[in-house]
Amino acid sequence: MRCQSCDYELWHCTKRVCPECGDAFSLTEYAFECGKVLFHCPHCDHGIEGKNPSGRPPENIEQCASCGLAVGLDLFIVRPVAGLQADELSPQLPIYTANGSWFSRYFATVWLILSQPQQAISRVPIHEPLQKAWKFFAITILITLAVGMIPFAFIILVGNIFGSSSLGAIKFAIITFGELLVVGVFSFFYIVMWSLLTHVLLHITGGSSFTLRRTMQAVLYGGGAVITGVVPCCGGLLSFVWWLVASTNMVAKGQRVHGGRASFATLFGPLLIFIFVCGSYLMLVFAITGLGVARAKVNSQQMQQQVQQQVTQSDSAEKEVIDSPLEKQ
Repeated sequence: MRCQSCDYELWHCTKRVCPECGDAFSLTEYAFECGKVLFHCPHCDHGIEGKNPSGRPPENIEQCASCGLAVGLDLFIVRPVAGLQADELSPQLPIYTANGSWFSRYFATVWLILSQPQQAISRVPIHEPLQKAWKFFAITILITLAVGMIPFAFIILVGNIFGSSSLGAIKFAIITFGELLVVGVFSFFYIVMWSLLTHVLLHITGGSSFTLRRTMQAVLYGGGAVITGVVPCCGGLLSFVWWLVASTNMVAKGQRVHGGRASFATLFGPLLIFIFVCGSYLMLVFAITGLGVARAKVNSQQMQQQVQQQVTQSDSAEKEVIDSPLEKQ
């Protein structure tokens, strides 16, 4: 249970005001896991368990069953049960839990990001090391590329069996490694630039609740939507658009900003990067085309000069042939 404004730990608080930032909070804003939390009377410290589905005590409780004094959701002191640490009570992304196999937990996390991105980012602690988000994104990229390479690998295998392909396993491995290297380097710089632009725009338009780390968490975990790139034909466009949508929702929830500001800040970065990349590509194409045109003009002029020289030499030879008999006479 953490403050939604500053992420301060709110266990054991005797008032409904965050001791760190001073913002008010209510237990109705949180859900608890039954059997892991006790709600203690502020007078005698008698603890009771919450009830499903929210894990909170019934709102109609007005008196403590032990001392008879007034209690309620605005008075209870919330503490973990004996033997549990506070970190064990915070909801986590499925991939970081111990339920089921790794693949089931990974795809449960991806589905949560695709369907409920704001709930997904709320399960990511603000103080979580950024390496975990990078690792999750890298795994997503590897799975997406591996699945995307399966048809190509199948075609190469069939071609080698029937002798219609000369691409061996070593060449295929080199191509695969090269693709991974290019995608990895491009993704790293793209995410860093996107996160920086988004965070700067958030500050320009009114500020953000947390640091750049939170913005990068939103962009990296939103990258779980890249897995949709395995869809044939439209997978590339689908993954890009879904990544934008997921990251926008995560930035809005993670940085506690309005959806309009989050949309502007999150979408402007990719648009600017796209314009920069396309502009650089067009400038390169025009430069290469210009060099080709210049060389073609030079070659054309040289050919014209050669033709003129040949014509001049031919005319001189004809005159010599015509004049030679006259000189003899």
